[in-house]
Amino acid sequence: MARAEGRGDAKHEERRASIVRAATELFSRYGYKRTSMDLLAGQAGVAKPTLYAYFADKDALFRAVVASFCDDLLLRAREASEGDGPIEARIAGMLTAKFTRYWELVQASPHAGELVDSHGTLASDVVQAADAAFVALLVRTLAASDLDVARAGLSHKGAAALLVRAASGAAYDATDARSHARHVTELVRVIVRGMQ
Repeated sequence: MARAEGRGDAKHEERRASIVRAATELFSRYGYKRTSMDLLAGQAGVAKPTLYAYFADKDALFRAVVASFCDDLLLRAREASEGDGPIEARIAGMLTAKFTRYWELVQASPHAGELVDSHGTLASDVVQAADAAFVALLVRTLAASDLDVARAGLSHKGAAALLVRAASGAAYDATDARSHARHVTELVRVIVRGMQ
């Protein structure tokens, strides 16, 4: 019996993930306001009642999309943090995973402003939790390294905050994801060398 329930849970999660992927595509294409539950059900290939069985309303589905995006960013950042490369490359990888991927999403959607406003309104707690988890991961990565953050007059938390602030400004003058990632890598190089 437990085995059948396990398969049911896996199928449920698979369908939920499929709905979230479809919603991600539609929100990016049409924006939050123009994306209806009818469109979402059609894109996901499910009946509207099935969609409501998974998500109470469009707001709940949008929150799930934001959570999925944040989870993906954190996973990529964790992978970069745990890599074998030098600390400078690992930190650059973490910041690129978060900020360059976000920049790509914003650039890809003609509704980026509306989506950013919507996630700020509808999912601010999700974004804040993900941001806090990212900073905590960066603090742990810095603390486990041989960088001398005190030499720069910073704590590990202060160094993490500085890196996040700097990376968030890497979009300035970026023309594509490659140039954005290059900006992040360059600023990490400058900051990290001040702590060696």
